[in-house]
Order: sequence, then C-alpha cells, then structure tokens
Amino acid sequence: MAEKKKKSKEQQKRDLAKLAAAGAAAGYAAGKIAKGKKRGKKAKRRAAVVGFLMALIIVAVGAMYYFDVKPLDKDFFDGKFKSWYISPDDFVASDGNLQIRYLDIGQGDCILVQLPDGKNMLIDAGKNNSATETKILNTLDELGIDTIDYGVLTHTDSDHIGGMDAVIESDAVTFKNVYMPLIKSSKYKPELVENWYAEAKTSYLSEISKNEPAGFEIGQITTQVYADVVKAIDEEGCNVFFSFEGMKITNATNEYVFDFYLPGYEQYDEDFNTAFEKNNVSPIMILKFNGKKIMFTGDCDDAESFFLSDVLSKGIDADVDVLKVAHHGGQDSTSPDFLSVVKPEYSVISVGENSYDHPRKAVIDRLNDVGSKIFTTQDKGDIILTIKGDKMGWAFEKDNSSYGSASEYEGEDLSVSYLPNFVYARSYAS
Repeated sequence: MAEKKKKSKEQQKRDLAKLAAAGAAAGYAAGKIAKGKKRGKKAKRRAAVVGFLMALIIVAVGAMYYFDVKPLDKDFFDGKFKSWYISPDDFVASDGNLQIRYLDIGQGDCILVQLPDGKNMLIDAGKNNSATETKILNTLDELGIDTIDYGVLTHTDSDHIGGMDAVIESDAVTFKNVYMPLIKSSKYKPELVENWYAEAKTSYLSEISKNEPAGFEIGQITTQVYADVVKAIDEEGCNVFFSFEGMKITNATNEYVFDFYLPGYEQYDEDFNTAFEKNNVSPIMILKFNGKKIMFTGDCDDAESFFLSDVLSKGIDADVDVLKVAHHGGQDSTSPDFLSVVKPEYSVISVGENSYDHPRKAVIDRLNDVGSKIFTTQDKGDIILTIKGDKMGWAFEKDNSSYGSASEYEGEDLSVSYLPNFVYARSYAS
C-alpha cells in the first residue's frame, strides 16, 4: 500500500474551514426544519438546539473521518477528503518502475523522467518566469527529488530552457550532468563552450568527432536566456556533454537506454539565425525500457528527414509506443513520412495558450491517420506515464482521470499519485 503523507497546514486549515461551513449550513437547515410553522419562544429555542447539535455532530463526524479516527478510519471517497494524500512511493525509481511527467507549464516543454535505478532526468524547463520555475521546483520538492542526474537542454529557445538556470541554481537541487547543444553564448564566456568541446573530442566524442567537417566552427546564440543557463551550468560545475547522434545514456546493466539519433554535424554547422536552424539541433531520443519505447523530440522540425535517412540506412526499428510531438504540434514537424516509420500508439503534445495555432489541425489529422491516441497538457494538465513491468498506464491532473484497463490487473497496487490533494485513479494498459 502506498504511504500516506500529511497535507500542508495551510491545506488542512482550508479543508476544515469548508467542513465547519458545511456543518453550520446543515445545522441551520436542520433548525429550520425542526422549527416548522411554530413561532413560540420554546419552538425557537428547540430549533436552535437541534441546529446546534446537528452542526456539532456533522463537524465531529467529518473531523473523525478527516483525521482517520476510529471507527471512521475508512476511505470511501478515494482519499479526496482526508488529512493526508497518497505519496508516489509505489513509483519511485528504486522500485524498478519508470515514470515520465509531462509538466503543464503553458506554451513550452518540461519533462521529468524518474528512472528505474533511482536517477532523475529533466528534459527542458519551460519559460523564464517565476510561475514556471516555481511549478518545477515545487514538483521536485513534493516528489522528494533533490538531485537531477541528467539535465537535457534540447535547444536554445526560451520556452524550453528559460527555467533551467533557476533549477540549476536552486539550493534544493543538485545538478550533476548536462546534455546541451554545441552552441556558444555570445554574452557569457564564448570560449567556455569551445574549451568544453576540445575536451569532449578527446573523450566521449572521440569517435564522433572524426566526422567533423573541414572548417567547422561552433555557432553562437545571442540571447540573454541562453547566457543565463550557460552561466548557471558553469558556476554549478556540472559535467557537460554535447548532444550528438550516436550517444547513449544508460546504467551499468543497460536496464534502460536513451539513444540519440540527432543532431549531427549537419545540424550544428549553421549560423543559427533562423528558427529552423535553432530548432533542428533538438535531439531525437528514444528511451527503451521493458520492451517499451518512448520518443523525445524537442522542437525538431525538418531535421526529421535526417532521422528518417538514418533509420532507413541502418535498419533501425523506430516504431515507438509513445511520441512527444515536436514543436508543440507545429505544422513543420511530425510529417506523414515520419509518422509512417514511428507509428506511435500514444502522442503527447506540450502546449498552452499561444498565437501560433499550436497544435495545428494538420498535425492532429496526421496523428489520427496513424491511429495515435493524443493527449495535450493544455487539456489534461500534467500528464503522467508510468511503466511497471510490461504494463503502461496514464494519469491526468486536470480531470483527475486515467486511461487504460484497470480490470486486467485486479488486485495489483497500481495506484498513481502526484501532489497533495490530488489522487489519480488506477488504470493500466499492457
């Protein structure tokens, strides 16, 4: 059974205030009924006493249920009115499960991956604003996460890396390894990335860098947002890795494997003046775990063509179970050719209010054409995917719902939970 954790004092005060108000209203109604049509003083006193006793009984019974006092220490409403919430301890990585949280941070990307060996990965961190940064840090705090083992910056757009410097700089989080694009910041130590790259070519990039084209120069980005992130990485002393095709992230037993299929030198050998050039350094990664394959794409647009040529030339099986749709469902990504190879059973779109008409109808139609079930953070809030053994289940924040077939796994504790006052239903699909 999942561990119960107390709600915050503030939430308990709000819950009990609601209970007291409900008790008073019920007592008042009971007094009115008891009073009936009589107008005498005795009748009024009797009605007041009845109302007071009813209110007292309702508040007392409600408080006993709320605080799990016997004999009312039962759970009739899935924990929705209790002084505790169900912790996510059934799904921590140390239990050998994998959980992926597509956080609802508006128009942007932020994905938290809790790996089966207890390590944590943060892919992007949304926009550079206090609401996004607070959401991410609160989520990490509520889940008891104080270490990010792998931070992935897909590309330099502010709606993907804007909040990353705040997470790296937070005293509550230790940030170990960063995977980032091979791009300099013109506003913060441009030579820093050059030095890191020189070291990388003698170590983990030694084989890949043999393909470096003649006259290759590292491009640069002029934004302050990117400068702030590079500065945070530098001052934190993170281990820096540059995202390149052919790289992997795994553990000693290959229990899980992240394969990088993009970018290559073709995407890095650019001036980075256009949105396409910036977006197309986004790594296409496939996470393999327990026979399931999850694809991450950043804002990859027409660079999908490089991925497809790689797949076709090397005979790679790129048929995935879950696709993180690129570029918030923008029309220049997720092409029919791409989907004909990837064939996702499920597709997740991280999107919020925007002026780009994301996700585009054309992309939704393409996903529907390959029979993919589509979830968006704008509709569902936080989207949580859990893989336990060969079972895969979904849970959604906004409508407190889940997707799949719970009946297949009757008797198994497959509950999923998230933050205080929010409990997901059980629901898993194989």
